[in-house]
Amino acid sequence: MSTHVNDLTSGVAVYGALVPAVRTASVNGSAIDLIAADGSCFAIQQIGAISEDVSWAGHIEESSDSSSWSAIDDAEFVAVDAINNVQTITFRRTKRYVRYVGTVSGVDPSVPVSALIGEQFKTF
Repeated sequence: MSTHVNDLTSGVAVYGALVPAVRTASVNGSAIDLIAADGSCFAIQQIGAISEDVSWAGHIEESSDSSSWSAIDDAEFVAVDAINNVQTITFRRTKRYVRYVGTVSGVDPSVPVSALIGEQFKTF
């Protein structure tokens, strides 16, 4: 499988893993079914004006049944404690479903955050 994508819109499945919103607590994103895709995955996390003395840590989990979840090795973002941060990671999943998980720490947190997860469509 090539890692070169000539036509992003028809060659890659991209899903909203966490809709843009201001978060005041830790969050588990919705399950994303990647049955139509294979190969390496990617995720993008974007954080806006995070409040002072607050930290946000995001990672990706996987599941066979969309019920029982486990963290994917090497699928975590660097913890963020400064404003306007965008990170992209790549990872390999071994199960059908994935989700984004964000953990916030600090007093009176306010974190504008969003995340995307994607993977190349299967080629036959």
